[in-house]
Amino acid sequence: MSTVVRFPAGLKPQAAQPIPREEFERLAELALDIVERIVALLDAEDGDADVEDGGDAEPTLGAPEEHGNQIVWLRGTARDLEIDRQEPDLCT
Repeated sequence: MSTVVRFPAGLKPQAAQPIPREEFERLAELALDIVERIVALLDAEDGDADVEDGGDAEPTLGAPEEHGNQIVWLRGTARDLEIDRQEPDLCT
């Protein structure tokens, strides 16, 4: 991981050239195949692909901490929990 590959200096940026849709689709499929192979390699190295550190300890739907469910958190309550601070009187 300590190897740094630098871009060649002095190369002028080139505008992207359009490619036919069929070529783009072929390249996209190739990229997806490569990603699937990388994930398969990582899963094989890791053991069970479905086991996570900490299991399923994370909250559902990305709710903030101490909220079990994002929908309940989103709806909120009618309570006014905002801290009202008096601004200093600048005229005195």
